[in-house]
Amino acid sequence: MKKYCGRHFVFFCFVALLLASCTAKRYVPKGKYLVRKNSIHIESEKDVEFSKSDLSSYAPQRPNKSFLGTRFSLWTYYVTEKRTDKKFWKWINETIGTEPVYADKETTQSGAAQMERYLNNIGYFHSKVKGSIETKKITADIIYRINPKIPYRISEFKYTIYDTIVESYVNEIKGNSKIRIGAIYNAYLMDDERTAITEHLKNNGYYFFTRDYIYFEVDSSHQNHTLKINLIIDNAKEQKSGKRVPHKRYFINRVNVFPNYNALFVTEKITDSGYLQIKKGKQLHELYFYSIGDPRIRKQTFSQTVLIKNGEPFSQNRVSQTYRTLGNYRIYNSVNIDFDTIPSVRIDSNNVQHLLNCNIMLYRAKVHDHIEQIEGTNSGGDLGIRGSFTYGNKNIFRGGEVFRIRIKGGIEAQKIWNVMGQNDQRYSMFNTTELGIDASVLFPRFLSPIPLRNFRREYQPKTNLTIGYNAQTRSHYSRTILAMQFGYDWMASSTIQHIFSPFSLNSVKVNPSDEFRKILDEETNIRVKDQYTNHLLLSLNYSFIFNNQNINKLKDFFYFRANIETSGNAMSLFNSAMKKNDDYFELFGIRYAQFVRTDFDFRYYHLIARENWFVIRTFFGIGMPYGNSKDMPFERSFYAGGSNGMRGWRFRELGPGSFNGSINTERIGDIQIEFNAEYRFPIYGFIKGALFVDVGNIWTKNDNSYLPGGKFEFNSFYKELAMDVGLGFRFDFSFFIFRIDAAAPIRNPEFPENNRWIADKLKPNDIVWNFGIGYPF
Repeated sequence: MKKYCGRHFVFFCFVALLLASCTAKRYVPKGKYLVRKNSIHIESEKDVEFSKSDLSSYAPQRPNKSFLGTRFSLWTYYVTEKRTDKKFWKWINETIGTEPVYADKETTQSGAAQMERYLNNIGYFHSKVKGSIETKKITADIIYRINPKIPYRISEFKYTIYDTIVESYVNEIKGNSKIRIGAIYNAYLMDDERTAITEHLKNNGYYFFTRDYIYFEVDSSHQNHTLKINLIIDNAKEQKSGKRVPHKRYFINRVNVFPNYNALFVTEKITDSGYLQIKKGKQLHELYFYSIGDPRIRKQTFSQTVLIKNGEPFSQNRVSQTYRTLGNYRIYNSVNIDFDTIPSVRIDSNNVQHLLNCNIMLYRAKVHDHIEQIEGTNSGGDLGIRGSFTYGNKNIFRGGEVFRIRIKGGIEAQKIWNVMGQNDQRYSMFNTTELGIDASVLFPRFLSPIPLRNFRREYQPKTNLTIGYNAQTRSHYSRTILAMQFGYDWMASSTIQHIFSPFSLNSVKVNPSDEFRKILDEETNIRVKDQYTNHLLLSLNYSFIFNNQNINKLKDFFYFRANIETSGNAMSLFNSAMKKNDDYFELFGIRYAQFVRTDFDFRYYHLIARENWFVIRTFFGIGMPYGNSKDMPFERSFYAGGSNGMRGWRFRELGPGSFNGSINTERIGDIQIEFNAEYRFPIYGFIKGALFVDVGNIWTKNDNSYLPGGKFEFNSFYKELAMDVGLGFRFDFSFFIFRIDAAAPIRNPEFPENNRWIADKLKPNDIVWNFGIGYPF
């Protein structure tokens, strides 16, 4: 009887959904029809240069959503609609229910009119769109039939510019114009042309120029469906006389920096803090500083970050770049840049130079901060306590550098192993200790022996330096870890980020007890054995990140991250000078690792409604040792299980492959494949919920006697994929999210191939509880 409980429950849920869908019919008002879909039919579709998807966004009536052919959320809305005076039913109505969308004739015709306007804007003048509604029982399909006319093409495109100097700048970008003779008329491309010209002029001194000075004259020929386009740039208009005059081109006269600006500048005495000269080629530029008291920041700090230079024409692009570079300085809460016009200067009898003063006002943040943390730990049933103290300084060298130093420590009561490596279930009170210190400095500028001025100006990379030391004492060994890293971080665009670390050092020294050394000598798992031996990693790392999330607008977005790491290649060039021990080369008595590792993480976030999201994630990673290494280092191997991956298994308790050995075996691999899907929804207030499924596993690249069944095989790896399902609760406190996920494994590759589906054999103690901070992905 118990064997079939799981199947009966699933069947019951599906029947309930069907009944809900059917009973929803009785709530639909008479004469109303639920929108099922929008259909767009284009006559002679092959002859047009637009698609159905171009028009679909103009259909105003969105179809009512369904799940597995049912309308459960719609039924929920109907059932609770008249009970919303009660808080509970109102919450059900708003979070689970979905308001119905009914077919409406006027709205349909409005959508058809919008489509006609769009077709006019892309050159298909006088096209007709007919909207109609086809009903069936309680549903309706909205049909839009498109009858496109012959498009108008551009036969002539010319410029009329009354200001000859403006004309010379427009000529510089004429070749980039998307308006081409022979192309179909497109009002959107013409609007883009106005924007491109305006941006180019504002980057060349035309401070007051706007797109309103640009307009088009279009002359059409109905006989041959052609258009003549004349782009006109009008002169400026004097305020007093109303006469048209050439546009004024402005130059920067003076750049004033206020490094500790605040509201008191109006009443307090401002100190002239001097100026900074910056040499650019043969030219000298100056920055003038004004502050109240000591600004506590070096003037030289602004030599790379303020890209607005006196003597140069005004450039909107330089202003934007300066905002971005100064925004990297955490010592400032906000930045404001404005410009004042000053009297013009006559250069000669025929020329006058128009001038601007630039004012850069910087609002300081608090310099010092500190964080104290203490937490209880539970590592595989071993209880402990851990704490840390972090001090931060946002201006450590008076150049906007962010300094962080953290001291951390912890104690834990671990089970004691006997000489044979078996757990005898005895505890020693807090027999495990850990003490560490790490420090980092973030330089908000590019530090390199190679200047790369254009790269520095365009992308404003930040420089990171970190160093850490950690000492661990366990019941049978002690270990020290020294870590260092130097690298760069920059944004190539608003969606693309690069992280490059040319130097990353990780040195591990292990001192096992005599008893534990005997255990290691008998260990057959080389990877586990390497975990407790000295090793050195000298790596190069690069990461590419794409993220098009718009935090100001709720919509679908993608996230993609690719990482690559190589280790040991530089040191291998000096093998001849190193000591060789058991076919391996050592530096200072420590064997170095040599490998290449890469992984790819892709995520798609789909907004269903309000706070309802459907999120999918795919992950693939592979590591390949070579040269001075036969296996991947333990800390660079892949693992499965835990709160951020395969949640139906505990940390490092899944795989590799179909391996079904001891649960105490460290389960790591060279290859990982994982797929996760999660439906996130609000429950009440700060409490959110999630339903999820995880599929994946890890594998080794080669056969291993100590991990039988763990090798990756193309023709059978899919049979070794594990699967779990679960329910999660997220407590969203804005400043952090606490997460509880309960997951049940329903497919376990450890079992024989025909017995891996175990959903009907689950027991309550098979559920794995995961606790975490933040979302899993």
